[in-house]
Amino acid sequence: MKHDPARTARRALLGLVLLVSLAVAWSLLRPAAPASAPTTPPPVPGTGTTVGEMEFLRFRDDSRRIEVKARKMVGQQGDAMLMRDVEAVLPFVSQGRPGTVTIRADECQYQPALERAAFKGHVQLRAEDGFELDTDSLKYWGDKERVFTRDPLRFKRGAISGTATGLEYRSGSGILLQDSVRMRIEDAAGPPTDVLSQSATASREERVITFSGAVLVRQGTRELKSERLRLDMSEGMDAVERAAATGNVDLLTGAGPVLPGSTARGGVSKRLRSQRLDVEFGAKGILRQALASDAASLEVEPGPLEAQERRRVTAPRLRFDFDEQGQLFAVHGLRGAGATARPGGAGRRAVLTAEPLGPTGGSARRVESDLFEATLHPATGAVKGAEFEGAIVFSEPGRKAWAGHSSYDQAAGTLVLTGDPRIVDEAEGSELRGRQIRIGTRTRAVSASGSVRHSIARKEAGARPGIFGGQEPTVFVCREFEFDGETRTARYRENALVRSGTDEVRAPLITLDDPGPSRRRMSATGGTTSVLHPRPAKGAAKEPAAVEARSREMLYEEAASRIVYTGDVEIRQGDILTRSPEATVMLTKDGGTLERLLAGEPVEVHQGVRRANGERGVYTPANETFVLTGEKVVLHDADRRLEGRILTFEVGSDRIRVDGREEERTEAVFRRKEPAKP
Repeated sequence: MKHDPARTARRALLGLVLLVSLAVAWSLLRPAAPASAPTTPPPVPGTGTTVGEMEFLRFRDDSRRIEVKARKMVGQQGDAMLMRDVEAVLPFVSQGRPGTVTIRADECQYQPALERAAFKGHVQLRAEDGFELDTDSLKYWGDKERVFTRDPLRFKRGAISGTATGLEYRSGSGILLQDSVRMRIEDAAGPPTDVLSQSATASREERVITFSGAVLVRQGTRELKSERLRLDMSEGMDAVERAAATGNVDLLTGAGPVLPGSTARGGVSKRLRSQRLDVEFGAKGILRQALASDAASLEVEPGPLEAQERRRVTAPRLRFDFDEQGQLFAVHGLRGAGATARPGGAGRRAVLTAEPLGPTGGSARRVESDLFEATLHPATGAVKGAEFEGAIVFSEPGRKAWAGHSSYDQAAGTLVLTGDPRIVDEAEGSELRGRQIRIGTRTRAVSASGSVRHSIARKEAGARPGIFGGQEPTVFVCREFEFDGETRTARYRENALVRSGTDEVRAPLITLDDPGPSRRRMSATGGTTSVLHPRPAKGAAKEPAAVEARSREMLYEEAASRIVYTGDVEIRQGDILTRSPEATVMLTKDGGTLERLLAGEPVEVHQGVRRANGERGVYTPANETFVLTGEKVVLHDADRRLEGRILTFEVGSDRIRVDGREEERTEAVFRRKEPAKP
């Protein structure tokens, strides 16, 4: 048979209705008479019948339909009659239908004038609705409208049974079970439910049943502890409409079947703690909603096939929503009521944590937010999605993320951050910002869009900084960003820009591969522009001019400390411009600045009106000279032409050195012609 925990819990709570039946029985023993009604004389013994040594006596009070029978009259003390083997039949009304309660006892002391009766010895109370009560003594004080016993008692009605030490009933205040209350509900659909408490009360007028003092409810692997448990019943006292557990509430559920009806063991154990737990029931006792408040926390242990980590949710209030079948489908983390509703304070935020179990359990993770809502698959309890709202903080060792809003989709395996989101990876030394950031929960992929800014700091001291060096972090800016966690490849699209200090590279697409320390490769495609600032030589009077480069593609290799430009390469420093199919920038040993630039083959050099062609060119930023070489280097300058094998240009200088083909080195010096002054 399919086990319905909601129905079982309902039956456990409904077991308390039996107490109300007793309350109704005693409340009708002495109904209030109209003020003008004459005083009814006390009942008198009827005619007795003697059979051998046994004597049968009957007492009736027709105005109250009360009948007391005894086998023997022992004697009389004042107005009190002492009887043995007593049976008293009393009227009561249950759910609008009249009935009777029968009390049997070994002895009875009956005072008709005060309407008091004291039953003693094997006291049994039986009601027509099936309720049974057994105890050693029971006293009825009609003048006080009170029924009580101080002795241990047992009660039963159908599948419900229980014990207590002491019972007290007063008209208008209901029944009180005074000590060591224990109740059991036998349910064929599942294990029995046991309820224990120090005391319990029931009031039909208020339709309320309350357990107080060290309340403990057990059913199979489920256990609820609290200081107090209140049940609000339906009008017919046949169903629980609401339940409230208060004071150090601790609800523990053990692992169960993977799916309802499954014989395979699985699932997880859960522990819910709070200072108050309110539960609302719908038709047929099906759970509709539960609200844990005042420092609520839910702790979930891993299943055998899950990651070995303990998950915990804390919030000022946790709300659980159930579907029409009583299956949990949503969990909400809410702000507290009143003063605790203000966001940002300690203990006023929802916090989700995952803590590894064992040495290989992984790393701890944590999510904080003002509010959250998680949707679950009703049949399996698996998370389908979640929404986080308000000052969200995700954290794990070495990594943190912030956002104003976050949405998790289990089917798509994505976590989307919006509201000025940013991710900081302290281990990688990076920070990612954008209007929207998307994280692949299964693939480790990350993407961002809208005003993307990705900062990468220098990883380790003493490493070659290169483009990613300097004291300031390297910054990537673009509109669209993608990161593949498996290949450790980042792509920056649409107006991409990377800046390191004063150096920068621009391109429609910039790709960064990071296979390991000091092995990064950065490529730019679709038409690139870069600006590099060489360091001045020691003792130099001025800063060298910036080196500006344009090409179709660019590749930076951190391990080789070089930058390779390909496709219609143009490089300019100061007044010198070179054009070539390919050019390579070699960095210094520490990777911090340009050491030389190699261009060719072929290469064309422009300086003002001068133009030179050669096979290869070498530029040295330290002394700002460009040397053009080849079998035939040709220089065109205004109205003259000169050929040689080596041609040397100096940035910002009119001097040019040309080495001829002869063994003996020659040098020609040309000065620029100044344009005619008007």
